[in-house]
Amino acid sequence: MEITAKNFAEQLPEIRKAIQEASFFAIDCEFTGLASDRLIFPFDTPEEVYQKTVEANTQYIIVQFGLCAFRVEPAANGDDDESAPTEPRLTYKCYNFYCYPKGRTHIFSCQGESLRFLADHGFDFNKLFREGLSFATEAEAERLRSDLKERQANRAAALQAAADGTADDAEPADVNMVPVPAEHQEQIDETAAKIEAFLQSDDTELIVDNCNGFQRKLIYQMIEHKYQQRISTSTITLENNHKCIKVERKRTAEKDQEIEQKRVAQENEDLQTTIGLSVVLQELSKARKLVIGHNIFLDLLYTIRQFFKPLPTDFKEFKKLTKEIFPLLLDTKYLCTNAEIKVNVNSSILAHVYEAVSKAPFSIPKVQSGMPEHGYCVEEQKEHEAGYDAYLTGLCFLGLASRFNMDLQNLTKDSTLKQYLNKIFIARLLDNNYINLNGKEPTHSREHIFYVTFPESWRTGDIIGKFKPFGSVHINWLNNTSAFVSLHNRIASSSVLKTIGYHPGFAVHSFAQFTQMKLQRLGFKRRRNDSASAGKQGATSAGATAGTKRTATSDDTNAKKEAKEKGEALDNEEDERASDGDEQEANDEDTGADGWRTVKRARTTFATNDDW
Repeated sequence: MEITAKNFAEQLPEIRKAIQEASFFAIDCEFTGLASDRLIFPFDTPEEVYQKTVEANTQYIIVQFGLCAFRVEPAANGDDDESAPTEPRLTYKCYNFYCYPKGRTHIFSCQGESLRFLADHGFDFNKLFREGLSFATEAEAERLRSDLKERQANRAAALQAAADGTADDAEPADVNMVPVPAEHQEQIDETAAKIEAFLQSDDTELIVDNCNGFQRKLIYQMIEHKYQQRISTSTITLENNHKCIKVERKRTAEKDQEIEQKRVAQENEDLQTTIGLSVVLQELSKARKLVIGHNIFLDLLYTIRQFFKPLPTDFKEFKKLTKEIFPLLLDTKYLCTNAEIKVNVNSSILAHVYEAVSKAPFSIPKVQSGMPEHGYCVEEQKEHEAGYDAYLTGLCFLGLASRFNMDLQNLTKDSTLKQYLNKIFIARLLDNNYINLNGKEPTHSREHIFYVTFPESWRTGDIIGKFKPFGSVHINWLNNTSAFVSLHNRIASSSVLKTIGYHPGFAVHSFAQFTQMKLQRLGFKRRRNDSASAGKQGATSAGATAGTKRTATSDDTNAKKEAKEKGEALDNEEDERASDGDEQEANDEDTGADGWRTVKRARTTFATNDDW
């Protein structure tokens, strides 16, 4: 079901009910841009990936949020006591939220390729700009609530004073009055004359229009000063959305209370709309239930930053904050790394996963829409619509869960699933490829990995030839003049730096030496509190690295031609960008059928060998 600013207030009670009744959720997001994975090295730690992503400080935002609430109802027994219970009944309610910031203070960034990608997949930008839901962080929402509560309290006190008769004895104070600018004095005088004429007439009301917010403030000020005991006022909105002042003869205290109650109810509803999608995300957080996503790293970062709190620079604080907001997370991308699943799931692209789990040995249970008029159908593919992708993610999870015969009514207690809970997949990393929100990530020895620089004319065979005395190797290209070389025979690692032959322009560094050079060049300091200046430096330096394995050139044809000439191969590495699992995965589909494959890519040339 599409949710925009037009139907949000009406649908909010049903959305809250769906969240309360759900057994688990699946989510997906569409962004205005994606944090570059070219900052990431294949042997970075998850902490380094997180900090690089945060320090890049890209102000991309979520423009569409998909939430699919799945409900698992107990299995119903057959007609007689001896019959076996049927399968649990599964239903879902899916919501597709358009999300767009309101006001002049919200500024965000766009990535041209990402917007064109959304447009190519039918994204409705008119609906986004005109009807998109606004949002607010926790601090912004609390400020809005506090300001409204204060205004309502002041009005209530004034009404009570009027009802008690205490307001009649006091003269209006001039202390807080705003001076009337000369250019507005004529309008104020004309309004006062209209009010005098109204009081002498038999008319029931007077509408004061054609004035902006500041002019209305001046008029209200004048009315309170001169006509407080004779007239009552209220703000109304005309059909053209212009606000104006409605003037009436002094109302009774009962009538004022009735009008105030309606005004408070409308203000509270308007506040919910102003906070917008954040209201739903807060409800989702309070539910404390399992939330499932596919390649959820960026979805998680953007969601926390946009709807909750700024992302901390400290990695441990990020983990703590994430678990406070979403205590139970599952990334189906990481679940697909299970050895038993990989036998049958060759690609971890969402659409490919669904195709795989739709066949034996997997099985997807029957899932019916809890809102028949707003259900999805897999045959009517709507890839890269956030609501549809959330629905597809949920189906993929159910299919994967069938491989281990998980109890859908007690998912979080399942021993197999517990191994994958709160582990967030990170693309591009070759060994520590997940963030463990429950504790520390495993550490791996890097003694067998070497950072090498070489002449631009070198090919894969040249590098292999230099390392031939130490056995077979695996090469991870960084650019045209540098790469990581991993030895299969780790015992030979200790003799590499001592015995490898010399060649002009060729240098070999241990991974420990490479780490020191990286820290010095990028100004990278772990667990620092103030990363503003260092983050800028890191983004600049790391931006020149061209990252791991890919070249972001504008000329694809030349890139492929260069790759063919050089003949480099990246053996059995996943060629997917660290993204929300849609744009990049779609772009990778034309290079092969599986997600773990050998690909050929061009390498970027830089000014010096040290410029990784």
